[in-house]
Amino acid sequence: MVCVRILLMIAVEVKKLCFSYPGGESVLRDVSFSVYYGEVLVIAGLSGSGKTTLCRILCGIIPHAVKGEVSGEVAVAGIDPIEAGLTKISLKAGMVFQDADSQIVCSTVEDEIAFALENHCVPPEEIRLRVDELLAEFGLMALRLENPSRLSGGMKKLLTIASVLATAPPVLILDEPMSGLDSEGRALVRSAIEAQRSNGKAVIMVEHDLSLADFADRWLLIHEGKIAACDTPGRIKDGEDMLNKLRLTP
Repeated sequence: MVCVRILLMIAVEVKKLCFSYPGGESVLRDVSFSVYYGEVLVIAGLSGSGKTTLCRILCGIIPHAVKGEVSGEVAVAGIDPIEAGLTKISLKAGMVFQDADSQIVCSTVEDEIAFALENHCVPPEEIRLRVDELLAEFGLMALRLENPSRLSGGMKKLLTIASVLATAPPVLILDEPMSGLDSEGRALVRSAIEAQRSNGKAVIMVEHDLSLADFADRWLLIHEGKIAACDTPGRIKDGEDMLNKLRLTP
């Protein structure tokens, strides 16, 4: 099944993507879809359906850090992540992992945001300006010298999003960003995601609980490595048989 939508500019385009881990069965089979600047696309499916694997391909983790057999065509902000190196693709697509603690490496909030910029050899004065902008945007200014380990779950997630956005990638990928958060933390993350959509970024969000993703522009449902449906939340909810079949009823 091909997922398409007519908008102004395509940020991510995937055609007939297939993937299998070494010595294993196919995880993704003939997956084709597009994501547009200024929209939120939610990828949903049961555990093992291929959601996280798909995101890892889009941000270059597969096949550069995790090996496997990939075929098909992938373009992320005009770059093929399968061919490009991780450094190059990181400037086009930033990924926020499900476990914020596994992604945080520095001892202060401001150093965490500056980390990627320093790795890309951005001049110090530009780093300071960018860090200050992100601290203000994400409501972290008062916490700039705080150790991230002391932050709430929601604030940790905001910090990882801000850190990934430090290099201004046009595509933002989030793997179950609501996982483990209370209602207040989820509200903070949702607000941050909607703000990035308003900023014109393409946002791809993996979520198993579709009741937390009603603000998305489209839902892409994956079942056993294939696209089962791709449409607006309202239209997919109207087809309850599909949601019930996949046990994804909000």
